[in-house]
Amino acid sequence: QVLRQLQPGALGTVLVAGLRAESDAKGGFVIKQVECADEKQANEALKEAMDLLKLHHSNICAYKELFVTWDNEISSPFLCLVMQHSGQVDLSSLIKTKRQKQEKIADMVMMKFLGQMVDALFYIHNQNIFHRNLKPSNILVTGEASFKLCDFGTETLMTDKWKWKIRVEESSSKCWMAPEAFRFSFSDKSDIWSLGCVLLDMMTS
Repeated sequence: QVLRQLQPGALGTVLVAGLRAESDAKGGFVIKQVECADEKQANEALKEAMDLLKLHHSNICAYKELFVTWDNEISSPFLCLVMQHSGQVDLSSLIKTKRQKQEKIADMVMMKFLGQMVDALFYIHNQNIFHRNLKPSNILVTGEASFKLCDFGTETLMTDKWKWKIRVEESSSKCWMAPEAFRFSFSDKSDIWSLGCVLLDMMTS
């Protein structure tokens, strides 16, 4: 059951959903819907994303289900990614709040953040999985000093020139992207570059 829609991102819309049997109005899942050029692209992206279901790490948001659906109104396929979510704020919201209050993020929090994110990236890189879209809005704050990676990108969708144009036109997105990402090239080093940019943003909040 869809409860509400969150702020859409460059690559798709985000819906908060819950089980019909549950009375919790906050919802326990987020469904990201990414429009695809055609059925072939949707199926290729789905195949790549299947590896996300294997991820089990305390600092990675769990993926529960992946599927492709068709929107008859616009005659277009959508890749849908169902992620675990309990109403946490993301890191971009925390940074914004700190700046508004003219407060610094505590050194201990930044050290915890760095340790958790390095451990999470080491885990996915060992499985030959890259995040490809690491930025503050894709990191959930789950406690005072606890964080989770979410919203991974697949190679098929992240190298789509039409979607790429939408993404890079968002001025904030370019701040986190490694130089090689502009040439449609991603690696473990691209994720590390982005992590460094996120940490710098936290330090200058």
